[in-house]
This record gives sequence, structure tokens and C-alpha cells, in this order.
Amino acid sequence: MPIADGVIADPRRKRTMGIKVFMDKNKMATFSCPECKKIRQMDVSQFYNIVKEVKLKYTCTCKHKISVILERRQFFREKVYLEGCILKNLKKYAMMVVDISRFGLKIELIEKLELKVGEKIHVEFILDNLNRSKIYKGVIVRTVSSKEIGVQFESSDHYDKFGPYLLFHFS
Repeated sequence: MPIADGVIADPRRKRTMGIKVFMDKNKMATFSCPECKKIRQMDVSQFYNIVKEVKLKYTCTCKHKISVILERRQFFREKVYLEGCILKNLKKYAMMVVDISRFGLKIELIEKLELKVGEKIHVEFILDNLNRSKIYKGVIVRTVSSKEIGVQFESSDHYDKFGPYLLFHFS
């Protein structure tokens, strides 16, 4: 089913890798053709409220076809593997940070821990920078599913070693 000139949504597509395309605050996405290097910005507002991953096929004016995944996050997320722990009720629970952004983390629990959405906890983890900086942050639990949780930082201001880490590793 055609969505806009050159873009087709296909809900039947199997889970495949695609190029990530980010939606900006104006609900526009910039498509870049890896073949001819042409760049085109398009309105993708019709996908804004879709909860599931949106996979699109983009056909460039040069006729090259690209599989893309529409990313609606405000800030880019990066896969990482950072050891750390969750601090709750004066006890430490081992964890691994597997995904990081300016606003939050995806955490894989190593030890069993009961958490509820909206609960405030603290996390401590070691960055993979040269100094192996230790970061201590207050977070709010946003999603819980078996051994993975999504958390949002209580503050998006990062005046500690985490700020420069985000700036230089994910810009």
C-alpha cells in the first residue's frame, strides 16, 4: 500500500535488518540513498502513533530500493555492554546495561529482582571509556519484561562523566 511517493509500508515483512531512519520533532524523516547519495526528506507523521516497529521500503528516484526501519525516538540509542548494579533497599543486584541514550537505559538483569513501572531506583555502572568511569544515577522504571527493564534518568542533565561520554561516543 503506497504511503507517499517512494515509500511503501509492508506489515507482512519478516524481521530483517534495515537502515534506521529517524523521525524528527516535525514528524519528517530524511532518507539517504546508499547508491546515488541523494537525500530526500518526507512526511512520515502517519506512523507517529504506531506502537510496533515500522518497516518501510523506500525507492529512490534512481530506482534503488532500500529497507528502512523508522525510529521514532527523540534521541539515538546505542548498543553497549556495561557492567553494573541496581541499588534497591540498600542491596545491590548485578545487571548489564545493553542499550543507552541521553534519556535512559535498557538493562538486562543478572539477578532476580522485582520491579514495578514508576518505581524509583538507583543504578551504578562502569563506562567503557579510558578511565572506566563509575556512573551513579537515579532512574525511574518505565518498562519491565522478564529479565529486561527500561529506565529513564530522573534528570536529562548529565554534568558528571556521563555527559562527555554521551557527547563524544554518540554524536
